[in-house]
Amino acid sequence: MTIAARAFAVAVAGCLLAGAAGDSVIAQQSSNIVVEMPPHGSGYFIEFRARPSTYIGHTYIVYGRVNAEGQMVEMHLAGLIPETDAWKGLVLPVQATVRRYIDDTRLTPTAIYRRQLTAAEYRRVVRTVDYLHATEHRWHAIFQNCNDFGIQIAEALGLWRPPSLLPPSAWVAGLRALNAP
Repeated sequence: MTIAARAFAVAVAGCLLAGAAGDSVIAQQSSNIVVEMPPHGSGYFIEFRARPSTYIGHTYIVYGRVNAEGQMVEMHLAGLIPETDAWKGLVLPVQATVRRYIDDTRLTPTAIYRRQLTAAEYRRVVRTVDYLHATEHRWHAIFQNCNDFGIQIAEALGLWRPPSLLPPSAWVAGLRALNAP
C-alpha cells in the first residue's frame, strides 16, 4: 500500500471516528461555546471557532481587543480558505489564502473557545496571521485544511492541540479540553 493510500485510509478512519464523536459535540452545542475571560482581563483575546459549511465545517479564528466589560471593541477574523473549487481539494491540493471569509460572519458558530491573551501573545498571533497571509498556501481536505491553520495559531501560543483530521466542531472542543485550566 502506498504512503498516499495509507494516509487516505487513516484519514477516512479518523473522520469516521471523529464524526461519531462530533455528533455528541454538536448535540451539546450550548455547552460547546465556552468563554474564559474575566471582565477585567488584559484587553486581548482569541477565539477558535467552528461553523457549518457546505462540506464538513470550517475552523477559523477571531482575535482582537475587549473593553473592561469584556465586550469586543476590535475584531479580526482569519482562516485558511480554498480559492478554487474545494471539491477538487478532496483529491488534489488547490490554491488557498489566509483571510477573512464572508460566511465566518454570517453563519452561527457551532463551537467557540475563547482565551484571554497577554499583549505579547496578541502580538504573536498578529505576526503569525500576517506571515501566513503573506505566504502561498495550498488547501487539501486531508493534508492541509482549516484545522491545520488553527494548529499553526495554537502552536504560536504554545497550546496543546488535537490532530487536524477532526470535524471543526470536534477540533475546537478538543483544543479547549486539552488546554483547560
